[in-house]
Amino acid sequence: MKRIIDGLYLLEASRYVNSYLIEGPSDLTLVDTGHSRSAEALIREIKGNGFFVRDIGRVIITHAHADHVGGAAALLERHPVKLFAHPKEIPILLGKELPRSGKGGITGFVMDFVNEHLLPWPAMEAVFPLEPGGAVRGMAQWQIMNTPGHTPGSISLFNPAKQVLICGDVIAHKRGRLELPPAAYNASNAALRRTVEELAKLDTDILCPGHGPVLRGGAFRYIEALVARRRTH
Repeated sequence: MKRIIDGLYLLEASRYVNSYLIEGPSDLTLVDTGHSRSAEALIREIKGNGFFVRDIGRVIITHAHADHVGGAAALLERHPVKLFAHPKEIPILLGKELPRSGKGGITGFVMDFVNEHLLPWPAMEAVFPLEPGGAVRGMAQWQIMNTPGHTPGSISLFNPAKQVLICGDVIAHKRGRLELPPAAYNASNAALRRTVEELAKLDTDILCPGHGPVLRGGAFRYIEALVARRRTH
């Protein structure tokens, strides 16, 4: 676990995918749970750093991909808690729709195989909708944003007071610069480009991506540079 700022921590149990723990006035919020094979390690990481699983008041899922939601079932077995996601992601989380990539070809086959076989996860019993702009109990300083493109219901969380953006898989931090997810992995690349253009307008100092290290110090400039690069391609 790494402290990002007071009240916000990076969880690293899933290795290549990030989860975040937010301290509120009375409880904790977990953002993403990693994949199913890292669930026990995630729980140990939380407990090993002085926190209690019983103090988690809610779990927020940025999008319904196996590497971000797979650990939820193991956590909920220990501590029943409300699970939140964008309404467009809920049918997948409830098992009513398969997390199909829709891409076809070898890329689609690989993505579907990973979701269904390599990183399997059971359907959730209940998921509560997160509406963009709506308030979440226990998270008064955080704004919920719909940031579609990678998936139709991808969400990000922005704290304007602390200038922190948790962006799921909308943006990745790789080899010292920001990148979009590979085009074949996105539901709509056009929507994703529009999303990132909107994120570039935020006064973001610290960017917390779903993959790669946290970016500190004037992160909005790096998002602007990403937008500029995409416009030239």
